[in-house]
Formats: sequence, C-alpha cells, structure tokens
Amino acid sequence: MQTGAIRPLQDGDATLIGHIIAEAFADDPVNLWAFNGTGAMAPVFTAMARYLYIPKGFGHVTDDGLAGTMWLPPGAQKTYGIGGNLAMARAIVWHGGLRAVKNSLAIDAFMAKNRPAEPHYYLFAIGVSPALQGRGIGGRLMKEALDRADTAHMPAYLENSKAGNIGFYRSHGFEIMDEVVPAPGCPVMWRMWRPAR
Repeated sequence: MQTGAIRPLQDGDATLIGHIIAEAFADDPVNLWAFNGTGAMAPVFTAMARYLYIPKGFGHVTDDGLAGTMWLPPGAQKTYGIGGNLAMARAIVWHGGLRAVKNSLAIDAFMAKNRPAEPHYYLFAIGVSPALQGRGIGGRLMKEALDRADTAHMPAYLENSKAGNIGFYRSHGFEIMDEVVPAPGCPVMWRMWRPAR
C-alpha cells in the first residue's frame, strides 16, 4: 500500500490527526506512563489538535489518513484554553484515572519549564501507522516542516520519548541536548535541537 500526497492540516482534521498520533504512540513508553495506558491518547491528542495545533500551529497529514504531524511556529504559546484543558482532563481521568492526571501534569510541567528560550519551531508529534513505518513516510512529513523552518532560518526542537527514534531525528539534523527523566518513575526522554539552517 502506498500513501498518497501530503497536505496541510485543516479545520476539521482534529479527530483524524488525534487518531493518527494515538495509533503511532500506542507503544511509546513515556506516553503509556503519562496516560496510564492507551485509552486517553486519541481523545487527548484530538483535543490538543482542536484547541492548539490546528488554530495556532500547523501540521501535515497524508491524504490516506495514515501519517501526520503537529507543530508550533516560533512565538506560539503551548496553551489550550479552558475548553481544551477540560476536554483533556475529562479524557485523562476517564481513561487513566488519578494516576494518569498526576503523571501527565508532571510531564507537562517539566516540558514547559525546560523548553528552550530561543525562538524555534516545535515538533509536538510525528506519527506513522505502524504498518507503514520504515517506508520513508515520516521523512517526507518531516521535510515539509523543516523546509518551512529553513526558509525562516529558524531552529527546531522536540522531546523524543522513544530510543528507537533517535537515529531518525538525527538523520534530519537534530542532536541530543540532554537525556532527562521528567518525573520519578517516568521513562527517559531526550531533548533534541536542530540549529537554524
């Protein structure tokens, strides 16, 4: 099966990109720890897209709906508003319980505190359906956004939560800033930076 063309995220794509990222992150150790399982992932990522990444950020999806990304441009604040926070809290409590609330709040606080001060493009998530991983689709999606960053001569930043993805990010110019444990009991993460080009 071949994926089709890549297009920008649009109004109305929140559920689509939420499910793409949830499927791709279903085996991600940090997200499994944060949400106490997979149940909250799709509704939380959908709310993030609806309240932040589509109206204030940008992203891309393949037209077959099997891969996509969510980014914030320089200067955009990572805030979801009352509606977004309520939607995420409801999903986390319902699917993951109080443990998930505690864990997800701890990770979010760590990421907010440790995000670089220098203006940058921020990659929140890139996801490819597991059946299609390793076929270059993620690289095509990454190039779409990095071309934008390079045109603006801006750096890019991400928090990587899976050791197996380090090589992929390095192949696109990201280097490890540090290896961190955002909260007691949380699996390790790697903060990664790509200088302006």
